[in-house]
Amino acid sequence: MESHRFADIFPMIEGNEFEQLKADIKEHGLLQPIILYEGKILDGRNRYKAVMELNLPIKTIEYEGTKPLEYVISGNLKRRHLTADQRAVIAQEVMPMLEEEARKRMSAGGRGDKIVTPSKSREEASKMFNVGTTYIQQIKKLKESGKQEKVEAIRTGKLTLQDIKREDRLEKIKHQREELQKEVLEQPKGNYDVIVIDPPWRYDGDKYQAQEDGLPQYSPEGFRGSVPYITMSLEEIKNIKIPAKDDCVLWLWTTNLFLPDCYPLLEVWGFELKSMLTWDKVHYGTGRWLRSQTEHCLLAIKGKPFYNNTKWSTLISEKRTEHSAKPEIFYRMVDEICAGRKLDYFARKKREGWDVYGNEIK
Repeated sequence: MESHRFADIFPMIEGNEFEQLKADIKEHGLLQPIILYEGKILDGRNRYKAVMELNLPIKTIEYEGTKPLEYVISGNLKRRHLTADQRAVIAQEVMPMLEEEARKRMSAGGRGDKIVTPSKSREEASKMFNVGTTYIQQIKKLKESGKQEKVEAIRTGKLTLQDIKREDRLEKIKHQREELQKEVLEQPKGNYDVIVIDPPWRYDGDKYQAQEDGLPQYSPEGFRGSVPYITMSLEEIKNIKIPAKDDCVLWLWTTNLFLPDCYPLLEVWGFELKSMLTWDKVHYGTGRWLRSQTEHCLLAIKGKPFYNNTKWSTLISEKRTEHSAKPEIFYRMVDEICAGRKLDYFARKKREGWDVYGNEIK
């Protein structure tokens, strides 16, 4: 027996859930009859499948109401534990059916319904399924972009909208990195009195759950480590030839996680640690164990560079802007304290009075 298209908007139950239903029917019989509408199963597809497999008698009754779609929705939502994403998929598919039912009642001389336009049907579906219209709109965009197989995976609970966002983000990052790798950068020319360096630390390895292709994964704890630029291993960073003069001030940026790696790094580069600056970003961001609100910059020197500080402390505060960009207050501080030829290594933008190096410069 075929199922009605209204019934097909809900996924069939599978696996252990279906086996439990089958065992219950085997022990107690079919307590709830199969509901038919227009000669097809309106409600009870899973019960019908179980009865057929058990070779038991089938009990059916005809639906006599005027709102078969709402009947199906109401019954299934009471019985099932569907996620918001699953409800959004079904709500999106129900929208044209709601409009169709409203038109039928109007043409039959009924009072009609308020839901006629897509926007109104979306609002009605949102109320019916207790899911935000934004979720429904996201499902619609997925379908319109030709990703019907992903929509179906969401319906059956195999994927979530968040999973798809992560996949899209990683794909975008991978593409950005591939484009960056095509660029050939000129190395900084000459040596410098002052160098600011923000290494592209790689959040991978056993600590960071990297994927095989080198892109950091989203951890089960919700840590978002993926970055849209080419990263380097600690060994690769150690091998950077720092274009420093014999007397030079180095400002080395790092996150909390990589602080222990900075001390041997400075030694390899030939610099002596003098102090550490902490940047308070005002608002906290992501993080595995604690939500990150700070970043650090190690102050190190070689030789006897010019250095004149009368007011700056170990703390600066400024709101973060785009990913990885350092605060303007930091550069004002360095300009006041240090003198000579300056280099911003792995810079994100051009800066007056500085040479810049990096493939993300705007």
